[in-house]
Amino acid sequence: MELIDARSDSLTVTWPAMSDANQYVLEYRTADTETFQELSSKLTQTQARKRNLNPNTSYFFRVAPATSNNGSKSWITHTNAFRTLSVSEEKDSMAAPKVSNGGNQALVVSWSKTDGAAGYELQMRENEGGKPWETVAPSLSGTEVKKKNLTSKSGYQFRVRPAAVSGKEDADVPFSPPSDAAVAKGLSDAMKRWFNTLDGGTLLRSGASPQPVPLADALGGKEFVLLYASAHWCPPCRQFTPMLANWYKTVKNQVEIVFLSADHDDNGFKSYFASHPWMAVDYDDDTREQLMATIKVTGIPRLVVINAGTGRIVEDNAVGKPLDLNRWRSM
Repeated sequence: MELIDARSDSLTVTWPAMSDANQYVLEYRTADTETFQELSSKLTQTQARKRNLNPNTSYFFRVAPATSNNGSKSWITHTNAFRTLSVSEEKDSMAAPKVSNGGNQALVVSWSKTDGAAGYELQMRENEGGKPWETVAPSLSGTEVKKKNLTSKSGYQFRVRPAAVSGKEDADVPFSPPSDAAVAKGLSDAMKRWFNTLDGGTLLRSGASPQPVPLADALGGKEFVLLYASAHWCPPCRQFTPMLANWYKTVKNQVEIVFLSADHDDNGFKSYFASHPWMAVDYDDDTREQLMATIKVTGIPRLVVINAGTGRIVEDNAVGKPLDLNRWRSM
């Protein structure tokens, strides 16, 4: 068994899934007694939180598959006692970190600064039964980190504590409560279908010298993908693009925009795209015209909003309409 979290009045424990077990019986006792008490005999998950415990007290837990007979059970337990925090320890512990989307199979973990902290220890665990905490970094100087290559469909939890606090260097400072479990999203099958004819499977990243970016890195983990048909010779486009760019910078963790150039030649595309902060289909890539035909571009500017998970068009043209993620989520 593993300890997920300790508070002054509760302990949250987890255990590995057991074959052929549909329900579990969980028991607990204080470290200074020998008799276990039943917490539940109908648990269907591989973790549980016991509340109403005494502060700064050590406990043992054990779990077994729930059976309909009185036969002997194969108990899983732990060697070292799990201790609740004292009231003062809980008061001193940090708040749970916040977790947000970080792109393709990545999550961004952030936390509030603690006065006197010389650094922060960050740990993570896979959100599956019996998975232990593992240290991501023993001493981070900042208050945010991006964790990549997260492939578990069950998601991950994170917790943090000061690596050192002035006047408490020798103290065992407790960890924060764990974050909610978060799943790092990759590139959906729907986006693969939308862009299945891309040359080399890459988009272009804007800049003075556009660089190819694998489709998964460009669109993986995004909630919405917007196809933007526009051109430098189009006055309404030149008026709309700066407004779109300002909005994009505030939502780029959730949204990616893919520019579909309607310029007359490659030089016009490159000159216009150099000022854009998003991605583009290369001018010479047949996918550009194929996508414009798919969304039936008859006039520009045109901004098509696609749910990146399902591939469904949720807004046929968002130009002149509120650019509102919550509104698109409800559509």
